[in-house]
Amino acid sequence: MKFIIKETYEEISSTAANIIADVIREKPEAVVALPTGSTPVGALEKLADMHQKEGLDFSRVTSFNIDEYVSLPKDDPQGYYYYLYHHLYKKINIDLNKTYVPDVLAEDKEKACADFNEKLGQCGGLDVIFLGIGTDGHIGFNLPHKNKLQAFTHLQQMNEETIKANSRFFDSIDDVPKQAITMGIANILQARKIVLVANGQGKAQIVAKLSRQKTLETDFPASMLLLHKDVTVILDKAAAQMI
Repeated sequence: MKFIIKETYEEISSTAANIIADVIREKPEAVVALPTGSTPVGALEKLADMHQKEGLDFSRVTSFNIDEYVSLPKDDPQGYYYYLYHHLYKKINIDLNKTYVPDVLAEDKEKACADFNEKLGQCGGLDVIFLGIGTDGHIGFNLPHKNKLQAFTHLQQMNEETIKANSRFFDSIDDVPKQAITMGIANILQARKIVLVANGQGKAQIVAKLSRQKTLETDFPASMLLLHKDVTVILDKAAAQMI
């Protein structure tokens, strides 16, 4: 696990975007998985700038949402597909038919999870996955559990901490969806390259724990990244202050 520490949020965003752009330049038909939330916005906007100013070509790229809230359609401004569309897809030349998100509106959620896994396999697996990390150590919506973690795409009940953390994006905490469909730990680890970005003092404690971690613990999902041979963690000074 490689740690890169930069001075500012803009610098960590540029560093993450450059890594992802390099994957696409090397393999124009790259398969990527992208996150949502406040931290990744800068990197996504840098990628859009690279397309508009440098001609970075997304025409053959396939993109997957890492997760999506149950019950929110693709055009819901609070949804994660809409987030990627707003911050990236509409600004680049990606084929929207090659942008995938779990079918959270399906009646049969187990089938929706299985279909999403199947689509990942049909695309040959992920070349790069771009992650954030929760203050409780979750990646994707793989939340801490006392004795198990799900390997593949699954329906995840939100815990109180995650609902509270995500309530800042909603008018009321009562509006935060209580379930999501998310890639599992094995889906994440099957990516050829993993990029994780964290910024701000609020992430300092959890990234310090990650930097010292020597064991795999289901109550610390990010510890599973120790199993991967190509993980780059990019931090600003505030997030890195306890390392």
